[in-house]
Amino acid sequence: MGRPTISVNILHWAQAQSQAYPIRLAVFVKEQGVPEELELDEEDPLAWHAIAKLDGQAIGTARLQKDGKIGRMAVTRTCRRQGAASSLLNALIDFGRQQGIRQFYLHAQMEAIAFYENFGFTASGPIFREAGIAHQAMTKMI
Repeated sequence: MGRPTISVNILHWAQAQSQAYPIRLAVFVKEQGVPEELELDEEDPLAWHAIAKLDGQAIGTARLQKDGKIGRMAVTRTCRRQGAASSLLNALIDFGRQQGIRQFYLHAQMEAIAFYENFGFTASGPIFREAGIAHQAMTKMI
Protein backbone atom coordinates (compact mmCIF):
# COMPACT_ATOMS: atom_id res chain seq x y z
CA MET A 1 0.00 0.00 0.00
CA GLY A 2 1.41 3.43 -0.99
CA ARG A 3 1.60 6.65 0.88
CA PRO A 4 -1.60 8.63 1.38
CA THR A 5 -2.26 11.48 -1.05
CA ILE A 6 -1.16 14.79 0.41
CA SER A 7 -2.22 18.03 -1.24
CA VAL A 8 -0.32 21.30 -0.82
CA ASN A 9 -1.63 24.81 -1.37
CA ILE A 10 0.45 27.99 -1.40
CA LEU A 11 -1.33 30.85 0.34
CA HIS A 12 -0.80 34.33 1.72
CA TRP A 13 -0.74 34.62 5.52
CA ALA A 14 -4.30 35.97 5.68
CA GLN A 15 -5.57 32.68 4.22
CA ALA A 16 -2.97 30.40 5.84
CA GLN A 17 -2.82 31.65 9.43
CA SER A 18 -5.84 29.76 10.78
CA GLN A 19 -4.34 26.48 9.50
CA ALA A 20 -0.60 27.14 9.91
CA TYR A 21 -0.47 28.70 13.35
CA PRO A 22 -2.02 25.78 15.30
CA ILE A 23 0.48 23.39 13.68
CA ARG A 24 3.42 25.67 14.43
CA LEU A 25 2.21 26.16 18.00
CA ALA A 26 1.93 22.38 18.55
CA VAL A 27 5.32 21.55 17.01
CA PHE A 28 7.57 24.46 17.91
CA VAL A 29 6.09 25.77 21.16
CA LYS A 30 4.60 22.67 22.78
CA GLU A 31 6.98 19.95 21.49
CA GLN A 32 10.24 21.86 21.14
CA GLY A 33 9.84 24.52 23.82
CA VAL A 34 10.29 27.56 21.57
CA PRO A 35 8.91 30.65 23.34
CA GLU A 36 5.49 31.47 21.89
CA GLU A 37 6.44 35.12 21.34
CA LEU A 38 9.15 33.98 18.89
CA GLU A 39 6.80 31.88 16.79
CA LEU A 40 5.03 34.69 14.93
CA ASP A 41 7.18 37.37 13.36
CA GLU A 42 7.11 40.27 10.93
CA GLU A 43 7.96 37.91 8.03
CA ASP A 44 4.68 35.97 8.17
CA PRO A 45 2.53 38.59 6.38
CA LEU A 46 5.21 38.99 3.69
CA ALA A 47 5.93 35.31 3.00
CA TRP A 48 4.17 32.63 1.00
CA HIS A 49 2.86 29.78 3.15
CA ALA A 50 2.45 26.15 2.12
CA ILE A 51 -0.28 24.12 3.81
CA ALA A 52 -0.22 20.32 3.46
CA LYS A 53 -3.54 18.54 3.82
CA LEU A 54 -4.47 14.91 4.22
CA ASP A 55 -8.15 14.07 3.79
CA GLY A 56 -8.98 17.77 4.02
CA GLN A 57 -7.19 18.22 7.35
CA ALA A 58 -4.19 20.57 7.63
CA ILE A 59 -1.23 18.45 8.79
CA GLY A 60 1.82 20.50 7.85
CA THR A 61 3.07 23.95 7.02
CA ALA A 62 6.17 25.80 5.84
CA ARG A 63 6.89 29.25 4.50
CA LEU A 64 8.97 30.82 1.75
CA GLN A 65 10.24 34.36 2.05
CA LYS A 66 10.75 36.45 -1.06
CA ASP A 67 14.55 36.25 -0.64
CA GLY A 68 14.44 32.43 -0.92
CA LYS A 69 14.51 31.55 2.78
CA ILE A 70 12.46 28.47 3.63
CA GLY A 71 11.39 28.13 7.24
CA ARG A 72 8.79 27.26 9.83
CA MET A 73 8.56 23.71 8.42
CA ALA A 74 6.29 21.73 10.74
CA VAL A 75 4.23 18.54 10.45
CA THR A 76 1.86 17.32 13.14
CA ARG A 77 3.31 14.50 15.22
CA THR A 78 0.74 11.89 14.14
CA CYS A 79 1.30 12.58 10.43
CA ARG A 80 5.09 12.48 10.24
CA ARG A 81 6.93 10.05 7.95
CA GLN A 82 4.07 10.09 5.45
CA GLY A 83 5.62 12.46 2.91
CA ALA A 84 4.13 15.76 4.08
CA ALA A 85 7.49 17.49 4.63
CA SER A 86 8.71 16.35 1.21
CA SER A 87 5.50 17.60 -0.39
CA LEU A 88 5.81 20.96 1.39
CA LEU A 89 9.45 21.42 0.38
CA ASN A 90 8.86 20.43 -3.25
CA ALA A 91 5.86 22.76 -3.48
CA LEU A 92 7.80 25.72 -2.07
CA ILE A 93 10.80 25.13 -4.34
CA ASP A 94 8.55 24.79 -7.41
CA PHE A 95 6.60 27.90 -6.46
CA GLY A 96 9.77 29.85 -5.71
CA ARG A 97 11.25 28.87 -9.05
CA GLN A 98 8.09 30.24 -10.74
CA GLN A 99 8.64 33.49 -8.82
CA GLY A 100 12.20 33.74 -10.15
CA ILE A 101 14.02 32.55 -7.02
CA ARG A 102 17.24 30.76 -7.96
CA GLN A 103 18.84 30.29 -4.54
CA PHE A 104 17.03 28.83 -1.57
CA TYR A 105 18.36 28.76 1.95
CA LEU A 106 17.20 27.57 5.34
CA HIS A 107 18.25 26.95 8.93
CA ALA A 108 17.92 23.20 9.49
CA GLN A 109 17.59 21.63 12.89
CA MET A 110 20.40 19.10 13.25
CA GLU A 111 18.18 16.01 12.93
CA ALA A 112 16.77 17.38 9.64
CA ILE A 113 20.08 17.93 7.80
CA ALA A 114 19.96 14.57 5.96
CA PHE A 115 16.37 15.26 4.90
CA TYR A 116 17.38 18.54 3.25
CA GLU A 117 20.51 17.01 1.72
CA ASN A 118 18.20 14.58 -0.11
CA PHE A 119 16.72 17.64 -1.86
CA GLY A 120 20.10 19.03 -2.90
CA PHE A 121 20.72 21.43 -0.02
CA THR A 122 24.31 21.71 1.22
CA ALA A 123 25.48 22.75 4.67
CA SER A 124 27.44 25.98 5.02
CA GLY A 125 29.02 27.73 7.96
CA PRO A 126 29.16 26.77 11.62
CA ILE A 127 26.40 25.25 13.71
CA PHE A 128 24.49 27.93 15.62
CA ARG A 129 21.60 28.19 18.07
CA GLU A 130 18.25 29.64 17.11
CA ALA A 131 15.46 29.77 19.71
CA GLY A 132 17.70 27.59 21.89
CA ILE A 133 17.95 24.80 19.27
CA ALA A 134 21.09 23.85 17.29
CA HIS A 135 20.80 24.65 13.58
CA GLN A 136 22.89 24.42 10.42
CA ALA A 137 22.60 26.90 7.53
CA MET A 138 21.94 25.16 4.21
CA THR A 139 21.62 26.40 0.63
CA LYS A 140 20.41 25.11 -2.73
CA MET A 141 20.98 26.69 -6.14
CA ILE A 142 18.49 26.10 -8.94
